[in-house]
Amino acid sequence: MTSDPIAGTAPLPAAPIMDWREALAEGRFGTAQRAFTMANENAPDVRHALIGLADVEAMLKDKAWGRALKRFAQIDERPAIVAWHEIDHDLACLKRSGEALERRRPDDALAELDKLRSGLFVAEAETQRGTALIFDDRLEDAAAAFARAIERDPMHFRALTNLGNVALEEGRVDDAIAAYEQALKLNDNFANAHHNLAVAYRRKGNLNKSVSSLRRAQRLMQRRDANEARDRLGSLGSGKSARTLRWALYAVAAIVLYLVLHSRGMI
Repeated sequence: MTSDPIAGTAPLPAAPIMDWREALAEGRFGTAQRAFTMANENAPDVRHALIGLADVEAMLKDKAWGRALKRFAQIDERPAIVAWHEIDHDLACLKRSGEALERRRPDDALAELDKLRSGLFVAEAETQRGTALIFDDRLEDAAAAFARAIERDPMHFRALTNLGNVALEEGRVDDAIAAYEQALKLNDNFANAHHNLAVAYRRKGNLNKSVSSLRRAQRLMQRRDANEARDRLGSLGSGKSARTLRWALYAVAAIVLYLVLHSRGMI
């Protein structure tokens, strides 16, 4: 590679607070929300919108595509300063792209990323683009995409983790460890970074640290699986879904009762 964004990386300096309008125009929603709060401006609709958009940004980083779309739909005060239709379109594209990557279909993911309109999701889009390029074994191009993502959003822990993955794939184990540790400083609950850090430590021969990181990754994955299962059950707890589930349970109970009575010669 022509450049190495990780080697010798120092801790990230605190980003200066931008003007909230500038941050919003660049899609730095969390920064915009914090800057707006510090500016102490009296615009409740803008405050409400920025809080919602900051939540959406955080959910995208966590690969929670459906939750991000749902949270976006809940923003009911929409000042004209925000390109709402473009954001709605782009969130749907990012969701489809992310799901394509989970199915290991990088070409479909790249096709969705090419449909983005707003230019407000550079960090997330470049992170997904880099992941697609890894699937195609284009490691140098992937690293460049992750570097662009980090340049736009130094807090994007998935981009940092993926940059570590490129380093690990190329045999630069120390650089990979540095990237994973930096990502975990931003989000210590990111299971993938803990898991990949365990792999890197094992390659270094540090088995104690490898086992510790692996156990941490497993606990986080179990917690996430439990939360996702609870969310799915929660979605069945109201309306038509609840009625459907209830009737399905009645049907199962009726079949079990029939089998029991039949086995005893009662019917």
